Amino acid sequence: MESFSLVGQDITEFTDPPANASKFHHLDLSYNLLEKADGIKRFVGLRELILDNNNLSCLNLPLLPFLRTLSLNKNRIYDLSSLLEELSQHTPHLQYLSLLGNQACPNELVSGDEEDYQRYRFAVIRALPELRFLDSRPVLPEERAHALKHHSPFVASLQKEVITADSPPDYATPLRGDHPELGPRNAGIFKRMTFWLSLCSR
Repeated sequence: MESFSLVGQDITEFTDPPANASKFHHLDLSYNLLEKADGIKRFVGLRELILDNNNLSCLNLPLLPFLRTLSLNKNRIYDLSSLLEELSQHTPHLQYLSLLGNQACPNELVSGDEEDYQRYRFAVIRALPELRFLDSRPVLPEERAHALKHHSPFVASLQKEVITADSPPDYATPLRGDHPELGPRNAGIFKRMTFWLSLCSR
């Protein structure tokens, strides 16, 4: 698998991709300061895209017909409806998605509100019909059936308060490892993750 990585370079934008970008299947731009990543538009052959630990609030993705894995942990994504609309149109075969650590993803371990998190899961599952894993959990057949039957395609807002901290810990960092269903490349992103958060009101 052809891979391109710019991890931990403190870059704020990614606008100068390599000339042969279309040949890469794996792109990792995690641990940067990205607010936009327009250069992704050249990577039309991607199968895996890792954008964890950046400052992204939106994606502006091109059509990525081969993309199976997208990890967006710990960014600044708050508009779930817009994100799902974009993903449904531009990543039609997405199977693995993680949004942990974004305002758009209710944090059940902090709020203790499993109902909010489940409503979020229903919205995402309905929008992405081929999804197999969301955050740290597999998509269950009964979840998909319930989402398709009871929930509208996009949720305008499931967000509560923005989670902030003076020195936010890396609680949503994907861990590498093997998983019997996902294989070694994707497994770590979707393992159960341990959270530690400091909250302060805005």
